[in-house]
Amino acid sequence: MIKTIPIIQVFVLLVLFSSFQNQEEKTYPLTVKVRDLRNSKGVVQFALYNTEDSFPDEHYKKYYRKLTAKIANGAS
Repeated sequence: MIKTIPIIQVFVLLVLFSSFQNQEEKTYPLTVKVRDLRNSKGVVQFALYNTEDSFPDEHYKKYYRKLTAKIANGAS
């Protein structure tokens, strides 16, 4: 009986951990287009935040994703 309890506990833990691994994260496409920029060359930086308390973030430390894109003809 004593050996049965640890085996059951291990089995339950394995089932729980495997159920977490099978969950796929849903992803969605996001396209950002910017035009009428003052500059015709250089870069523009985009930051995506996933929590309300992380925005605004002047030093870009709390972002979820960040992308830098080149400016061409006042657009990016």
